[in-house]
Amino acid sequence: MEVLLNIIQYVINLGSQVFVPLIMMTIALIFGLRFGKALKAGITVGIGLIGVQIVSTLTADVLSPVINSMVERLGLNLTSIDVGGGPAAAVGFGSSVGAVLIVVVVAVNIILVATKLTNTINVDVYNFWYFAITAGFVQILTGNFFLAILAGLTHAILGLKIGDIMAKRTQDVIGIGGITIPHGFAAASAPLFMILDKIYDYIPILKDKKGSEDNDASRNSNGISKMIGAVLGDKIYLGLILGLFFGIVAGYGVSDILNVTVSTAAIMVLFPTMVKMIVEGLIPISNQAKKFFAEKFKDRELYIGLDSAVTIGHSVTISVGMLMIPVFMFVAAILPGNTTLPLGEVPFAAFYVCFATIVHKGNRIRTIISSLIFIPIVLWLSSWAAPLFTQLGENAGLTFVQEGQTATTMALGNFFIWLPVKLAEVPILGAVFLLAVIALALIGGKYLEKRYSKSNGI
Repeated sequence: MEVLLNIIQYVINLGSQVFVPLIMMTIALIFGLRFGKALKAGITVGIGLIGVQIVSTLTADVLSPVINSMVERLGLNLTSIDVGGGPAAAVGFGSSVGAVLIVVVVAVNIILVATKLTNTINVDVYNFWYFAITAGFVQILTGNFFLAILAGLTHAILGLKIGDIMAKRTQDVIGIGGITIPHGFAAASAPLFMILDKIYDYIPILKDKKGSEDNDASRNSNGISKMIGAVLGDKIYLGLILGLFFGIVAGYGVSDILNVTVSTAAIMVLFPTMVKMIVEGLIPISNQAKKFFAEKFKDRELYIGLDSAVTIGHSVTISVGMLMIPVFMFVAAILPGNTTLPLGEVPFAAFYVCFATIVHKGNRIRTIISSLIFIPIVLWLSSWAAPLFTQLGENAGLTFVQEGQTATTMALGNFFIWLPVKLAEVPILGAVFLLAVIALALIGGKYLEKRYSKSNGI
């Protein structure tokens, strides 16, 4: 077991731009794709990931100073510092419970696929850190290693079932067959968006979904979309306007405002372009996987579970995500009970709204409204997680903040972390409640999967 854990840790330490292509190439070979095509597909995914990392670095370099200036000018006095997703991953994988959990999640996923309790094969190993954080919190609170593993496994299974339920819609909206998104954060946002989507059906101004799907070929379809589509539908114009706004609010001089303005427009265009590289690499693997599953599992359809990064290229996701950057700052400043100071994750706000785009089938107005409702929840939950995350980091030898402050990340504003942790805290019955959630997800998920695969959802 120790040798296996060391191998897993070594592969993870190579970085996502290395081990993700290796995983993808291995999967492609297992599915029967020729070595040359498998190699090219895996490397193309890796190139796309490197491209996303480059644009992410540009995003952080350009927007982080602007955000810091905005924080100072707005006088935000919040004590839980958002350190970003990267440090959170290091904390998650920095414990023994995190390393063991990787093996457990992979093994259980295989068992669930074999027993037809899920159709999702989650290959997004890097983002298992979400499950590890869940387990780490429970271990701190209860001191029970096995209960911690069960809590992390609960998070993973909830993600698998969301992947099953949303697979068809994800494929339709993103345009890649045979995939789904069991991602530790994105999947956790889906239940809220699914409920809101049903509510919108009863609101006259939001009821008509016909022709509202937004993509590069069809924009400004009807109603309110026509009025705002000219700006929101064009990445360059929206980037210019947002960059100008950020620079002015931060109190920058003319030259710096112009730099932020043009750079923000570049980010708006480059993110989708880099994601297209990932998609280009995934398509041959996806096609071969569908062929493999059709031969080996003639009575069922299986899906490859991927990182939510593959969704960021959608025009609605990237535009609404950029719009949410100032909203995160404003809401954090006025929200009662919030202690989170949005910093590290703010430039990547698009990742926080990506599943709203999928659930609402590209409807821009619904995505904006759902995002506005979701932001306070993210801030409240990340504030709740701050003391636990700070302690977990210190246990792993990682200190991110000064005395009197706590560390967090908005990625911890995650219902699938909060629920297992709260249930595990229940004396004596914690394990029973977690097993009940797993059973409900596996059984109820099958029902929702059938219902939600229909075009109108549940």
